[in-house]
Amino acid sequence: MKKIKPDIIKDIIGSNIEGIDAVTVVPVIPLGDAARKVIESIEKGFVPESYHWTREKTEHAYRYKNYSAWARSVIVAAISYYTDEKYPKDQLTGRIARFTWRNNYRYLSLKLEKAVKALGKTLGVKIKSKSLSNYTSLPEKALFNYSGIARFGKNSVLLNRDMGSYFVIGEALTDLEVEFDRIDPLKPPDFSPCGECERCLRACPTGAIVQAGEIDIKRCFQYISENLILMPVSYREKWGNRLYGCSECIDVCPFNRNLDPRAPKHNTGYVGQGVNLIEILKMGAEQWERLFHENQVGIRDKNAILKNAITSLGYLGYRKSLKYLLSFLEHENKIIRAYTAWAIGKINTKTGKKRLISRYKDETVDSVRTEIEPFL
Repeated sequence: MKKIKPDIIKDIIGSNIEGIDAVTVVPVIPLGDAARKVIESIEKGFVPESYHWTREKTEHAYRYKNYSAWARSVIVAAISYYTDEKYPKDQLTGRIARFTWRNNYRYLSLKLEKAVKALGKTLGVKIKSKSLSNYTSLPEKALFNYSGIARFGKNSVLLNRDMGSYFVIGEALTDLEVEFDRIDPLKPPDFSPCGECERCLRACPTGAIVQAGEIDIKRCFQYISENLILMPVSYREKWGNRLYGCSECIDVCPFNRNLDPRAPKHNTGYVGQGVNLIEILKMGAEQWERLFHENQVGIRDKNAILKNAITSLGYLGYRKSLKYLLSFLEHENKIIRAYTAWAIGKINTKTGKKRLISRYKDETVDSVRTEIEPFL
């Protein structure tokens, strides 16, 4: 089969698949320069050890090692997730970051799979492909910056004139031979859409955006919300009523003003804008699975999400949560006990202090005892 023009591929997808807001085709370009930037972040200690992301893994991914034997082109696509839905005003509803209200990654991956089938049927060929979204073994953002669909902002989030940064990206690697007019080399991000604006840098609660395009992931509330780790008290004082995720650097971006709420309110992995914090403390395994099993939250350690709810209740100083929190002082996980001690101390009741004193006598883990000591 002769090589296919990119516009033909785009037209076929546009004619057959609804709901993809932007799509184009790019070659399987060398990504060595982008890999070096990631390796620099690893060497600076900005990438958590829990990611198990090494120089070797980076070089493997940025050379398309899982797909290099057959991949010849990449269909890149984006869908907006911006709807007219609003966050609830009730502070006891633990906030879920907008991009996690639904599983838009899964939603887009399914559309890409359908797009490849439509291509194969229209062109009369069998296409080998792999559809991905939010997949760390492929440098998605670098491909999108290259494609022109979106450009890097200073917060390392992609920006698009029509969708702002409220969109998710995905790609389908294919064995289609595509006739590109020219193949330009990969260029480093210049953050040109941002101009002199640095709102995102100033908005980050923990200063995780070190400089344009450089993120200390270990300080990012998104990362912290995903993992069962003990964050500094200074971070907890800025936590708010988060349950999962953080989008403050996105929400302040001028590109996200006056957007068209174009995104469909689909049901794939839908969990909504938040969940009552007390309900999270009370929730059993069956209810948890029912609520989160198709959503990104569901792939996280339940204790990581539980620790978010406990931190939020401590931040809010919500006294009625005390009767639920007290039992978590006996939790088998030391990190949960540590957060619980801090939250009970912040709520500051006689009953809570009495239980902290009692727990301090029995507690054998230094990190938990350290959390109790300021409230004795």
